Order: sequence, then structure tokens, then C-alpha cells
Amino acid sequence: MLAMTLMYSSLAIIIFICRALFWENKKQLLASLVLLLLEILVVFTLVYFLLPSRNLLSLLLGNAVWGGIYLMLTSISGKVTADRQVKNWVATTLPASLVALSLLIAAGGELHSILSVKPTYNSISVKQVSSKQAPTFKRGETPIALAPKTVLNRVRKSVSDLPNSQYYKIAGTVQAQYLHGKAVYIVPVEYQGFFAMLKAKTIPGYFMIDATSQNATPKFIHKPYKYTTSAYFGRDTERKLYRNNPQWLKLGDGGAQLEIDNDGNPYWVETVYKSAFLSHRINYQKLRVIVMNAVTGTTKTYKLANLPKFVDEGITSDVAAELNNNYGSYQHGFWNQFLGKTDMKEPTNNGPEDGVTSIFNANGTISYFTDFTNPNTKSDSALGYSMINARTGQLTYYKANGIMDSSGAKSNANQNYKAQQWTANMPILYNIDSRPTWIMTILDKTHAIRGYYYLDAEDQSIYGTGTSPISALDDFRQALVNSGTKAANTPESKLKQLTGTIDRVAIVSNKNKVMFTLQNSPVVYTIDTDDFAKANLLRSGDHVSFKANLINGQSIGNVSQFTNHDLK
Repeated sequence: MLAMTLMYSSLAIIIFICRALFWENKKQLLASLVLLLLEILVVFTLVYFLLPSRNLLSLLLGNAVWGGIYLMLTSISGKVTADRQVKNWVATTLPASLVALSLLIAAGGELHSILSVKPTYNSISVKQVSSKQAPTFKRGETPIALAPKTVLNRVRKSVSDLPNSQYYKIAGTVQAQYLHGKAVYIVPVEYQGFFAMLKAKTIPGYFMIDATSQNATPKFIHKPYKYTTSAYFGRDTERKLYRNNPQWLKLGDGGAQLEIDNDGNPYWVETVYKSAFLSHRINYQKLRVIVMNAVTGTTKTYKLANLPKFVDEGITSDVAAELNNNYGSYQHGFWNQFLGKTDMKEPTNNGPEDGVTSIFNANGTISYFTDFTNPNTKSDSALGYSMINARTGQLTYYKANGIMDSSGAKSNANQNYKAQQWTANMPILYNIDSRPTWIMTILDKTHAIRGYYYLDAEDQSIYGTGTSPISALDDFRQALVNSGTKAANTPESKLKQLTGTIDRVAIVSNKNKVMFTLQNSPVVYTIDTDDFAKANLLRSGDHVSFKANLINGQSIGNVSQFTNHDLK
């Protein structure tokens, strides 16, 4: 911290040396020294608590500001002897010139960083594919994660079970991770405040919860650690990373993320970079990841290609959000954002984590999802969406046409639950039977899960609901068949002639449907009562014959040519 303070105060120190030689008396010399020391103390305090950037442009700008302040104060407090031209130049002209030069270079570099964005765009590793190649939702294989709001709600209810729970809180960070091949969320415990930290001394551990189980309960993992983002002074994670890695700059506006290794040991992970000379420009090809042991404070810097296996999100969520913004805005340079907006794509930022959503992939990796809309119009149509590999930073962009964006999808779902005042969360786009489909989790005001909502991204009149991802999938496939779009997209479906005796019956009055099973069969069949009004009279024991579409032993279509032989 002292080194950074001296770097930000170096111009003020030079000005003191230049002017100190020519003060009229020792009192003025002492006054200038006191002013310098006070300014250095102020700078040290700001550096220690604010952790300012170590970028060369930031240092030049800081020196121009603090040097200018010191020059103004010393000019007011005393005069210099200027009996010779060289003395006058060293005492007055040179300091003012140095301040002006630093300010000019910093302003020029800032302007160049803002305007010269094309190299940043070119450094993004991008793969563009058709939406037909987008991830496919597979029954029983695709993990559907709990909404982070639900996770936090459940974890917060468990904090009171901790010893001395008055010292701790759950602030709102949820970390997606695979542990031994299982999708989990890690939720760090944080201090209530400074005095709580002094009393508690260490964080007792963290919470872990199954990320894909609807009824999962948080489990507290007793793994005490010293360094955390809510600590103060030398135990603050960000300050520790800042102090131990002076050559690297923090990327993004968020903080370090907590991940655990295979033995449950906690580590803080942060994405860093080195900027170009006299620029804030980022080269995404040269990112690094700092991994810090939360117990010992030791750090190690890795290339993305050499990350430890337990690190699932070397690219943190705030960095992924910034990556999406740069990809959508800078393809044709800076001015294109305001003039023409050619090929511009605007992230909707509807994800729960810095505007992105962590996706658990079936292959054991994690991606960040977000969709893009057209900035030129106020429509709710999507241009496409991206998946960013959280370990490699690879951005895969799926181009789409004629589909609604996530904002429109959430609005559609919310209208269906207006009376209950439930809301849609975590919109994710998958292909279901070759149809682009929004999958959303429905939460009530307490963030408890109320169900799932599947919405056809091309036709908002087609949707399915259910209390579980699978039941919502079946209902959505039923809606596809009802709309007449299913047959073309499901070559594996088979229309079968069936006969049997009714075992159980359920009338779904709000959807004009009747669901039933046959004796000695696990398959649930559905009849649209708009087509077969007499289905409302169906009873257990009735002998029926009908046709139905079947996929893998599951009924996914309307029953057709239905006959109840016991109903005269």
C-alpha cells in the first residue's frame, strides 16, 4: 500500500523538491513539508480503502490531480525567490508544466481507450452458430437449477442454526459449481460488520445446496477460513489480492467468487488482466485467474488453459456480463453505437448474476447465458443469445430470428400468474423438439418455487406449466400437439391405437382437459374436452378405445378418435 501511495503522490513530491529550494524562509519550507505529508496521508487512506487502479493512465491522472492540489496549496501559502530565470523556471514553470503534461497524457489515453475499442472486440474468442445447434433440452438429462433467489431464501433461514449466528449474515452471493460431478451452489457466510469480525475472528464455513433438486435443503460445511470479502483491513479478500498481485489489474466491477476444491477447502477466485500501454484496453486472449486459499491467504496466478480442475468459473459472472456488452457493442467500433448501430446487439441483462445466468451443462461444465435484443427498436424480439464457457471464456453466439427475448417471455409468464402475484425468473432458452423454448422458474413473493413455465419462443400462445421441470415439459409438448406444430418436429412420435379399462381420472377444469390412466399401464393420457366434451363424464372402470401420440412410452399428444364404450 505504501508503494502505491508513493506512486500516486510522486508528482507532489517532485513539486516539493522543485519549490523547496527557493522558499524565502524556513517557516514556509516547513509549511510546505507539512502540506506534503498531510496529502500523502490522505492519499494513503484512499489507496488503502478504495484500492484504486494500478493502470498507468490512472496513476498519471491521480498524479495530475494530487500534484495540482499540492501546487495550488503551496502557491497560496508562500512565495519563492526568483532572482534568476532558471530558479523561476524550476520553482514555478516546471511544476505547473508537469501537472499539465500528466493531465494531458491521461486525458489523451482515456479518450483513446474509449474510442479505440475494435482491438478489444477482436480479442474476444467467438464462435457463431445457427440456433438449430443450440443446446437441446433432454428429458431426465438436462439439469434445471434452482433460482438463486430461492437458494438464498433457504440459506438465510438456516443461518440462525450457526453458533453465535448474530455475528454472521448471508449477503447475496451464490456460486454455481460441480463437486464430484454433482451440480451444487456454494453460498459464503459473511460478517455482520467490523465488531462482529473482531468477536468471531474467523468465518466458520459455508453453505452448500443441491442445485437441481426442487426440495433441496442447505447443508452447512464446517470449514473455517480467515480471508473473506466482508472482512476488514488485512483480512479483506480484495485487499489481500490487490497487495499480493501488483502486476495484475482486476477485471469487472464485481468481487472475487468463492469456490471449493474436491476436499471442500474454500478458495477465492478472481479474473485479472494487463492493459495495453497508456490504455485501459482489455485483451481477452491474455486473461489470468488468481486463486487464493481462503485459509492461508496464499495466491497463485493461472492462465485459463491451466486452471485447477476444481475451478469451474475462472471467468467470473461480472466479467462475463462485460464480455457480452463488448461483443454486442464494438464490432464496428465506438461511433457505431450512436451512428447507425449496424450489427449491434444489446444484452437484456435478465440473469440473476450480474445480468447473466449460470447454466449447468450435462457434460459437467458451466456456461453463462444471456440473450440479445435489437437496440434500434422497442420490440421484445431477440436477435440471438450467447453461452460463455466459464472456464475458457469462449463465447458461442446462437443467431436466431423471429423469437421473443427474455423480457417478453417473463412478461408473458407473469400475466398468467397475475392473480397469484407470482413472477418468472431465470429465463433460459433451449431447443425442445426443434422448437426454441423459454424455460422459466415461477416464484412467489417469498421466492419459494411455485412451478415451471415453458413458452414457445416463436408463438407465445403455446406454453406448458407444471410443478416440476418434467411435468412442465409434458404439458408443453401437449400444447405443441394441440397447436398442430408437434408432428413435424417429432419424427420419433408414434400414433397408436389403444384400448383398455380406465384406472384413474382427473379433470383439469381450468385447461379444459381430462387426464387418465389405463389399468396395468403407467402412461398418463390427456384428452382435450373442447374436442371430446363427453370426456368430462369419464369414470374409473369405463372401457375405452382411442389413438394417442407416444414418445418413449410417454403420452405427449391429444388423444384422438376417442370412444367411451360404456357411455350410451
